[in-house]
Amino acid sequence: MMHQSIATIDSPEFINLQPLEINPLMSSCEIKVLYLGENRNHSYITKEVAADMAKTLRGAPIVGYYKDNKQDFGDHGEKIICDDEGIKFECLTKPYGFVAPDAKVWFQKFEDTDDFGNKVTREYLMTTGYLWTGQYEEAKLAIDEGRPQSMELDEESLNGHWSTNNNTGMDFFIINDAIFSKLCILGEDVEPCFEGSSITAPEVSTTFTKIDEGFKNTLFTMMQDLKHALKGGYEMELENDNVEVNIDSETTISDVLVNETEENVLEESVSTENTSESINAEESSNKEESVEEVKADETEEEKNDEDNKVEEKDYALLEKELKDLKASYAEIEVKYQELVAFKEAVDNEKKDALINSFYMLSDEDKKDVIENKSNYSLDEIEAKLSVICVRKKVNFDKDESDKNENIVEEVENKEVTTYSLNNTIESTNIPAWLKALKNTRDNKE
Repeated sequence: MMHQSIATIDSPEFINLQPLEINPLMSSCEIKVLYLGENRNHSYITKEVAADMAKTLRGAPIVGYYKDNKQDFGDHGEKIICDDEGIKFECLTKPYGFVAPDAKVWFQKFEDTDDFGNKVTREYLMTTGYLWTGQYEEAKLAIDEGRPQSMELDEESLNGHWSTNNNTGMDFFIINDAIFSKLCILGEDVEPCFEGSSITAPEVSTTFTKIDEGFKNTLFTMMQDLKHALKGGYEMELENDNVEVNIDSETTISDVLVNETEENVLEESVSTENTSESINAEESSNKEESVEEVKADETEEEKNDEDNKVEEKDYALLEKELKDLKASYAEIEVKYQELVAFKEAVDNEKKDALINSFYMLSDEDKKDVIENKSNYSLDEIEAKLSVICVRKKVNFDKDESDKNENIVEEVENKEVTTYSLNNTIESTNIPAWLKALKNTRDNKE
């Protein structure tokens, strides 16, 4: 019988591993899984379908069929066996790695050469994985030299329909949905369905992490500035006026600074001219003001006074509402604290009753639970005390037996009063029912 190991109630202690702290006997790899559109096995995959299928890439095994006689991988390694039991298929591949649960998945365009020597741009579905190169020496072929790759789909989940390409007259199976069952390493001399599909050492994905941190921060700031500018521009507050400066994609920061400087110079010039004109106007009119101007100034002052009064009234109203809210909050806080205190008292009472129910344990045994009962729930207290009972091998049957013996002993120690019908002496201590029974017997005799 297998040895049993039961977990204790103590909390597990986790080790804080860093993301790159992995088994050193593994090697990371990069995989070109498939490309979009038509392919040589007469199937067709759109980008939308490939993106949905990509959700099943993580965790998929990376397999291969290695042939010792050729010192290289073969094809998918399917073997047909015919015997007296019938025809069956046997898979000869074995796992050499996997697509990590946190693997990157992306689309990338590559320039391929087709069967006729023409340059064709294809968009591939890409991902990263790990190979157990320390365990399997042959897996290093994919890392050191690179190998073709062919993906396999789960037949039960494969969903699609046949359709004819009107331009070529060829029939294609349009895949609507499928799950990746595995990714297969092929031999160097085996042509995959998707011509450029491969498993190699990381190439494209390494550039994701090679950007200097300082450059990334600078680039992020520049992108934020550009994004803000394209959304409507910066608002620059000048000395007297609020001016909104719209920056399009062709405007630079230096242009904005130059415009600001020119506007400041223009403003100073206009201000100087206005000052000169006002002085001349005052001298020419001998400082006379019309009645209309005086009335206009008085009306403006009255309007400003009314606006100030409205603002003061609104501020006072807001201040009162804030004061009322603070008072309501303080009242709610007091009630909440009272409820918390009441709940703690009820919980402590229940916890004390539960601890006392374990009468078979000494105070020393229950010391930790008693001192830390505020930190434990009722279930945790019961569990901890139960574990202590098991460890101390408390005999619950014996406790019940002892309790029964104590009850019997108490009954035996009580004074027992007996009565007899043969008593000839009248006693006031004899119950009435017994006297009646004695008289009935005497009358019969």
